[in-house]
Amino acid sequence: MEERAGQDAERPEGPFRIIIDTDPALGVPNADIDDGLAIALALTSPEISVEGITIVNGNSKLETGVQCALYLLERLGREDVGVYAGADRPLVKNVDDVHELYAPHLASARVELPHTTRTPERLHAANYIVETVMANPGEITVVAIGPMTNVALALALEPRIAQAAREFVLMVGSATNYAHNVTTVGDFNAFVDPEALQRVLDSGAKIRTVGIDQTSRVRMTRDHVRTLRAHGSAFATWVADCAEQWIDFLHQAWPNRPEHADGCFLHDPLTVAALLGREILTWEPARVDVECADGLARGLVVVDRSLALAPAPPANAEVAVDTDVDAFTTLFMQRLLAAEQPSVP
Repeated sequence: MEERAGQDAERPEGPFRIIIDTDPALGVPNADIDDGLAIALALTSPEISVEGITIVNGNSKLETGVQCALYLLERLGREDVGVYAGADRPLVKNVDDVHELYAPHLASARVELPHTTRTPERLHAANYIVETVMANPGEITVVAIGPMTNVALALALEPRIAQAAREFVLMVGSATNYAHNVTTVGDFNAFVDPEALQRVLDSGAKIRTVGIDQTSRVRMTRDHVRTLRAHGSAFATWVADCAEQWIDFLHQAWPNRPEHADGCFLHDPLTVAALLGREILTWEPARVDVECADGLARGLVVVDRSLALAPAPPANAEVAVDTDVDAFTTLFMQRLLAAEQPSVP
């Protein structure tokens, strides 16, 4: 990959200015919490300035994600951050095909949207990404922790954002051997919209990927939940309630999977942590592509770290290949606990 002139590969002079593209559900009973926790980690980290949050249909429906993001910002006193609704379906397939995989487990789940009086911005997420990146060349990092539909749409509107953005950090794929979480070969973000992901990978942008092989090494356990609850702040208590309910749901839905017995994965917070210090994640250059054809391999992300094919396609990303789990977990908990002072009895 070419290093673009005038762009420090390590850190900007000030905080990272980022757009978070996400499909959050934190605050919805029996719903995944990691997107919301990633937003909270970014908002409580002085190394990061969150410019805006764009919502994509994926782990949650579009309207659910919008409500959850608005409510989270309200709880953290960050009404200054705008929320932009984006794609309500993948580029090609219907997202219902993916949700059907979880239907037997989610049949008993109730969906109660968190209440907020805030409303999203009127601008479409893809347009917001384009306008913000083009107005701030070399400064904006797009952190995409849901399906890549919004990012692909933004690239279609204005291909120059590939070079104008500082970088794109994606939660997708697996650089080492790992059993995926949706199909035998596919992780959720890739499987929902592989066509969008391939467009991003082919864009020529500076890309880093944090795969499910690394994100599945970091977890919020029941011990962490107890620590949050003991802290006493309203925000920590709310996160503890959401996490405990999600862990209970995972254990009931998949009782034979030991990783769900006492905790849940922190996929998206680890992706945000890619901006909080190079020591947390170890990186290697690789060629990354995704299978878009129908069939058993749809959504398979192929990560070629050897670059040994003949002729070898050039590397198009840096991929995370190792994680300092203790360093991440310590930082993550410190930031959550610092989000709000404990309530005074």
